[in-house]
Amino acid sequence: AVLGQPPITVTLIGAGNSGHVCAALFEENTKGRVKTQLLTRNPGLFKTKRPRVKFPNGDVQEGMIHKISDDPAELIPTSDIVLWTGPVTTTKEVFESIRPYINNQKTAVGTIFAQGLSHLLAQRTFGSDVRFFALRNIPWLCRTVTPGEESVIVGAKSSIGVMTMNIEPGWIKSDLEPLFVVQKTGKWEPAIDVLPDFCPIVFNPANQIIHPARYWALFRNWRGQPLCGEDEPSEWLYRGMDEVAGEVLVVLDEELQMLKDAYYEATGAEGCKSVIPLRDRLLDQYGDQIEDTSTLAKMVGTNKAYSLAKTPFIRTKKGVMPDPNHRVITDDIGWGLCALVSIAERLEAAGIHTPTTMMRMLIEWHQNLMGKEFLYNGKLRGRDCADLVLLRPGDALELVAKPPAPSRPNWLSSADLQADEDRIGNP
Repeated sequence: AVLGQPPITVTLIGAGNSGHVCAALFEENTKGRVKTQLLTRNPGLFKTKRPRVKFPNGDVQEGMIHKISDDPAELIPTSDIVLWTGPVTTTKEVFESIRPYINNQKTAVGTIFAQGLSHLLAQRTFGSDVRFFALRNIPWLCRTVTPGEESVIVGAKSSIGVMTMNIEPGWIKSDLEPLFVVQKTGKWEPAIDVLPDFCPIVFNPANQIIHPARYWALFRNWRGQPLCGEDEPSEWLYRGMDEVAGEVLVVLDEELQMLKDAYYEATGAEGCKSVIPLRDRLLDQYGDQIEDTSTLAKMVGTNKAYSLAKTPFIRTKKGVMPDPNHRVITDDIGWGLCALVSIAERLEAAGIHTPTTMMRMLIEWHQNLMGKEFLYNGKLRGRDCADLVLLRPGDALELVAKPPAPSRPNWLSSADLQADEDRIGNP
């Protein structure tokens, strides 16, 4: 291990694309300082303890997995960092299943991609002294080539944002950033920048608005029977996005910006300033990869970085049906638009009105598809809201940006006061 730095144990939860990449990077990235463990429901998938990742320039890096298990009791208690790498929609289930084994003094819990109010979930699950970090973006564009063996980084990002609770600032640079960098390619990237609060994650103009607009447009003519022939939707999720989806996306983006502005006006949360419109974010992040910038639909539809994503659907003999259980739907409705509307409803209770007409239309359409009930009579009062992480009517608005720092219990404060009294030992 690196001289003078204590070894650390990192447990990855989930063996999806980013889990594969992490398992291959950590060992060499930290010169053996990190001991990598993997918690997965499918431990047999990794036949080799030395998974590989291939970089865009053709270089290959090999990792080392020290322990694989499907039992949290075996891996979590010894972990310094626990990193959840799976879909947003199962975060609640995962946090609840590891809760008995988390020691907040020892272990930091994080998500490789945070969406919605995941920091509130962490606080509600693990307590106000939880050491928590949330990455705003996955550190690289990546995919698995051979499950359990090889993954590939298609493109690295130069920087990503992180927000934390109860974590000392220096820890990000010393312990977190080195895990994800693609240093073998000669670049120390992505650099990790600490965000002022959770607003850039909560109001992120990304999947949570792009996916609902596109999926609705692809299946807007669906009447419960398989679609075939000319009605069959495109097999590409982003490529060739039509202007109908584009216009809906424009309105969603406007509603998101207005909601963010209303929240900023109410709270002054600094992070709101870095939430830019979707068009500007796409140009910033993918500028040279976008062929046509004439409309928002064309920008998404001609972005090379997006071109290989497939539309999730169920194919039958008679044609194509939407797939209500795919994460494109479950993540971005329950953990995207519903979280945003819960903030709008809380602002409304405080006398601040902000339009969410398009957001609500898309929640209604998708919830019917999923057989769920989030909106009931136009309000987030449906029976399935209990499964989500929403801002509740009595919650402080400030929670969206930053949960309050844990306060010391009263008995501890009075004990400290008494200990400070001017007394001479035991006379």
